[in-house]
Amino acid sequence: MRRFLPLVALGLLAPPLAADTTKKAETYQVPYRLTIPKHILVRAKINNKGPFNFILDTGAPALFLSEEAAKKAGVKPDDKGWGTFDRFEIEGGVVLPKAKGRIETIFQLKGMNGLGLAGCELHGVIGYNIIAQYRVEIDFTKDKMVWTKLDWVPKGPMGLGGKGGGAGGLEIMGEIMALVGGFLGRKADPEVVPRGFLGLEASEEGEDAVVKEVLANGPADQAGLKAGDRFVKFKGRSVYGLDGLKRFTNKVAVGEKFEVIVKRDGKEITLTLQAGEGL
Repeated sequence: MRRFLPLVALGLLAPPLAADTTKKAETYQVPYRLTIPKHILVRAKINNKGPFNFILDTGAPALFLSEEAAKKAGVKPDDKGWGTFDRFEIEGGVVLPKAKGRIETIFQLKGMNGLGLAGCELHGVIGYNIIAQYRVEIDFTKDKMVWTKLDWVPKGPMGLGGKGGGAGGLEIMGEIMALVGGFLGRKADPEVVPRGFLGLEASEEGEDAVVKEVLANGPADQAGLKAGDRFVKFKGRSVYGLDGLKRFTNKVAVGEKFEVIVKRDGKEITLTLQAGEGL
């Protein structure tokens, strides 16, 4: 799959609107992580079922969902291979009602799942017709993107006919990659479970992972974490930098109770957190 670039919203200069007519844009913090080949992976629910794992790809013309995931979500394709999702919710609060997508296990999914390149089972691709409705800002030093809703909807994708349309003979590559992955003993982890939610944002200062912001009334706030706290240990293991912290937080299960040690004003403090439920 081609790599993706952050979208840049372009517009013509126009006189500023009067204060009483200015409409505040809808902005969302969308969590993501990178796969081994550095594709951007996000999680989403379809019709309140899931979560499902999606790759972002502006080169894909539309939203694609595998046949197996479509069955789990209760989405049936029409005679042209398109399905309508009553509710498509990307983690972070982005909700698209009546979103349309292709119900098709494209060769990229077969190949990446066959080689286990994502570290999890991939269920679909979020393509241009969805991404282009937002201004997407990505800072790879942070674990969340900023999505801002645009007052613009792109035209529907053209040139996608029946099943397999547009893929040409490349679908055989997915079968080959899956076969090679089987020989190598590599496969996607089919288990998809809700992520433990902590309600904090961290940054890196030197070699430390530092709490940047705490969500009011979230698990971290209720445990007593404060902005400026520096992580020393997480569940008994030393924390080295932001990447180290992310490796620990990504494995936290819903409802899991554990201790962290942070340094505050030169003193080490032990706090107990209980994770809530994310996507």
